Amino acid sequence: MIRVFIVDDHKILAQALFDYLNTKSNLECIGMAHSGQEAIDTVQNQQADVVLMDIGMPGMDGIQCTKELLQIQSDLTIVGLSTHKEVSIVKNLFKAGAMGFVSKNADLREIHTAIEQVHEGKRYIGEVIREAYLSELSADPAAKPLSSSYIPQLTQRELEVLALIAEECTTEEIAEKLFISKNTVQTHRKHLISKFGVRNSVGLVLKALECKLI
Repeated sequence: MIRVFIVDDHKILAQALFDYLNTKSNLECIGMAHSGQEAIDTVQNQQADVVLMDIGMPGMDGIQCTKELLQIQSDLTIVGLSTHKEVSIVKNLFKAGAMGFVSKNADLREIHTAIEQVHEGKRYIGEVIREAYLSELSADPAAKPLSSSYIPQLTQRELEVLALIAEECTTEEIAEKLFISKNTVQTHRKHLISKFGVRNSVGLVLKALECKLI
């Protein structure tokens, strides 16, 4: 059973999500908060697995709230929700530590899918946002075309390391951000290169982009 907590300043939407997700046999909605600060004050006592996070809240927005929640409880998995389609928002959300992003205009079934995917340690980008992201890539003449390549199964930690490699963080910076040793970072890097069948970190990032993992 996946325990879900909802953070959204729109109370009617939050309640609708709560009611819908509780109809799913593998989900249990365990609570709601209607501001970033309320989420900070309550989530850590709820034993949640996945947090659905509204990005556009007044005061503390969802990106800042994501950063602060993960500092308090690093094992949380966060999915951002927003009406905005800017690729920069998705990138900033992932930099904050979230694992998924879904448009509020998406079908509710997609939110269910996103919860399942991130709970399994996979990054999820909603269809509406994904199209915008791919359009941005295709506008770059240096970008490689996407392929239907095999997508390897990655652990949560491997996804975190992969995201930081894509942000051009050094081994030392990754170790510091994830509170692990430099040797552990190097081991994860080697495993990622092996799983993707590439020769170096540049190839790793390009392949991850093709697989829509970053």
